[in-house]
Amino acid sequence: MLVAGAWVAAVAVPVGVVASRLRRGPLWPVWRPWRVPWGGFEVVAGFLVLTAVVPEVVLAGLTGSGFYRAVYGGGFPALAAEQAPPVGAAAAVAGAAAAETIHSEFQTAAVVRQLWAGLLAVPFQLGLLALAARLLYPNWRRPRPPAPATAVLLGVLAWVVLAPTVLVVNLGVNLLFTHFEVTPDSHQLTRLGGRPLLDSVVFLVQACVAAPLLEEVLFRGVVLPWVLAARKPRPVADVPRHARPGLVVALGVVFAALTGRPGPVVFAVVLAGGLLVTLRVWRSKRRTAGAVYSSAALFAAVHSAVWPSPVPLFLFGLGLGWLAVRTRGVLTPVLVHGLFNAVSTVYVLRGGPV
Repeated sequence: MLVAGAWVAAVAVPVGVVASRLRRGPLWPVWRPWRVPWGGFEVVAGFLVLTAVVPEVVLAGLTGSGFYRAVYGGGFPALAAEQAPPVGAAAAVAGAAAAETIHSEFQTAAVVRQLWAGLLAVPFQLGLLALAARLLYPNWRRPRPPAPATAVLLGVLAWVVLAPTVLVVNLGVNLLFTHFEVTPDSHQLTRLGGRPLLDSVVFLVQACVAAPLLEEVLFRGVVLPWVLAARKPRPVADVPRHARPGLVVALGVVFAALTGRPGPVVFAVVLAGGLLVTLRVWRSKRRTAGAVYSSAALFAAVHSAVWPSPVPLFLFGLGLGWLAVRTRGVLTPVLVHGLFNAVSTVYVLRGGPV
């Protein structure tokens, strides 16, 4: 992982140096309130549609159109991983080693399907979001983002601070789990190591560009500013401002519960308790602290399928949320998120152990 980080730094740091020379004006933009016109109903409905409906529709379309077999040939498994023959049943016919290979091929094929579907769904997801904003709020204008050079410099500087911190916390959590003889989950994308060049390119674009862009728009561009201080253009019933952080954290508990595993649920509940402490400690900045904390908790909970990654990702979400509030936008968080994912991507593509 250190070598992968060094590879990313070898690219990111020189780019940051160039951006520092091109930058004009102050590094930090002037602090201004961040207002958005959407309410809680739009946030929940948009979040569910964009994260649950659109990717499944794209996946079904790609599968039904024969896309995967056109790209990978007729030998590409036609079934999803959960429809693969059980290892035990296959072993009775082909032998244990062959059965394990067959099952692994089905699982890898499922990851490849999701990878393509996730990448190709992003234009539809962002397009639907932009269209909804244009139709529902024609008079709303998003805040002006920092100049590109400033955003790049901020992104590199924030990554240099955040990435090592989060990775050290991740290492500590994994070592703690291992000490208690609990094996941390491996991300399904680790199956893409050693795959053909096409899969490596798709993996790189999805992990370092598409996923950071979509996640930052949703978590830091839609959810966070609504919790922070959404202001409807006309009097419409909405969740009271003081209740919004709790509602978002509660939604995170629901996402954790969907895994059916106690660890993510316990962590999400602990984060809910931490929200109460945060709001008491940061009384002078309750609205900002609540928005950053709750959006980070939801961000972590959504990644509960790979346990215990939500623990370091919560810390990462706090940093990204603070950057979003400070710059009134998602450009800098997207850059930091992309660089952070690049470390893990390079690690996997270089054949790091899973």
